[in-house]
Amino acid sequence: MKKRMADGTVKVKLESPGVDRLGGLPDDMLGHILGFLPTPLAVRATQLSRRWRRLWPAHVLALNLSVRNCTNRGVGVTFPRLCTEALSRFPTFDIPSISLEFGRHVYIAEANTWYPEAMERAAGSVRVTVPRGVVRLELPRFTRAESLNLTLHHGVYLELPAAGDDPVRFDRLTELVLATVRLPAGTPPLHDFLSSCCPRLRKLRLCRLRGGEATRELVLRSDALEALDVDNVDGLTRLDVAAPNLRSLSVRSCFRYPITATETETDVVVSAPRVESVCWYRSYPKRLIFRADGTLTRVRRLSGLKLATLGRSDQFDYPYTKQLLQACSLTTEYLELDLLLPDEMTLLNWLGPEARASSSCEDLVTYVPKLPRVTVLSLTVRWGIHANVVPCLASLLSRVPSVTTLYVDSAPYCITVLQSTLPQRGEYRWGRALCGDQKMSLDSLREVSVRGLRGTDAQECKLVDFLLGAVSPSTNRISLAFRDGTAEHTVDEIAAELPTNFPIATPGRWAKMVRSNGLELTKRTSDASIR
Repeated sequence: MKKRMADGTVKVKLESPGVDRLGGLPDDMLGHILGFLPTPLAVRATQLSRRWRRLWPAHVLALNLSVRNCTNRGVGVTFPRLCTEALSRFPTFDIPSISLEFGRHVYIAEANTWYPEAMERAAGSVRVTVPRGVVRLELPRFTRAESLNLTLHHGVYLELPAAGDDPVRFDRLTELVLATVRLPAGTPPLHDFLSSCCPRLRKLRLCRLRGGEATRELVLRSDALEALDVDNVDGLTRLDVAAPNLRSLSVRSCFRYPITATETETDVVVSAPRVESVCWYRSYPKRLIFRADGTLTRVRRLSGLKLATLGRSDQFDYPYTKQLLQACSLTTEYLELDLLLPDEMTLLNWLGPEARASSSCEDLVTYVPKLPRVTVLSLTVRWGIHANVVPCLASLLSRVPSVTTLYVDSAPYCITVLQSTLPQRGEYRWGRALCGDQKMSLDSLREVSVRGLRGTDAQECKLVDFLLGAVSPSTNRISLAFRDGTAEHTVDEIAAELPTNFPIATPGRWAKMVRSNGLELTKRTSDASIR
């Protein structure tokens, strides 16, 4: 029970030790809780009382079977026996949820009974995890599961069922995840399997997938598909999607940057008139085409984009960032950006010494269009040595006049980050940094959160000074989160300086909290809700 004290703190009052709140729950609720435990532990827990003995398996709707729950060297129950007994004791043929974790010394080829039976009896979700020790895993020809998640090791091959007299049926499957999967040589194209065997697929996630010719092209034609996540599919050269009901599209680390003009032609063609969320991260196809059928006209969320403040407008991530920002400038409400301020060494690596000295090095922030509907802006700001964060941040914020929530992760990549201990504050005092003429008013802001602070970096000091000097008194919440390892007395000094140096931003109640990854100073106005 929570009680608010006069000073604003929250005091937790413990219940009487004699109250059995867990025993007061209904059987179905207790069974649901036990369904999150490994099955052997859930069975053992039912021995706590006479009432609990009837919970498993009558009210537990999940089987969680892991090789970790079996003893080694032939002592105790083996994993195949554990699976066989658990399946035989389950009271109904349909099992809502099954989770299997294989490991060393478990051979799927020899499990001719329990593995096919588990896949056949799964009526809801199936999760198979193979961390190591298994060479090949066969996907069954039939399952009635609605959700299938396969997370394997890079040394494990997944064999898809081959076409034959016995048809492959995944008629009820609506969600499929293939993570860290390798397909053996000779496997037919993956999209053929998806289109012919999974007609009702609504969510598809391919993560760290290696398949050779089977994944060279991914051509998807589906009226049911609503979410597509393609992450690090090795060797992918063509992604062609036509999905009229697609709502979420994510493409990450799939196309390598073309080093020479003779690189393999790579294309991305998307026709999805109802897509609302697009994530694009470190993917460099030679052609990125969104069909002129309304695609991108409903996008509300853009994420994963990288924006370098200096460089060439035809290099690396910027052409794709610019294309998406311009196409979605009038509809985007949530924007997530990596704002990169390169130092001299980085620019030399990008452009070369001759190009760096020429006019080909451009201010890329000037190409960012106005984004009048953005209300939530999430930035990861990375800066190098001698970078100047404030002018670039001010230029970007001037393009989002309606922003109400701002999240900033400070991530300098200079030498001081690599030091074993954080440097002393020295001359860097918040409120004394000179931001030059970069003064602006962010009256629309209601929440500001800055994470990853150290309290000792000059650019970080200017960044916080600029933000706290720009917010209005109506800002409801300001959060300053410090890195793990930041000295507590440094945070105390900063907390003491804030009211003096930022009188407009600081009215309200400030609190210092200890987090798992560091300390946090949070200010809330008196009328802001406690979250």
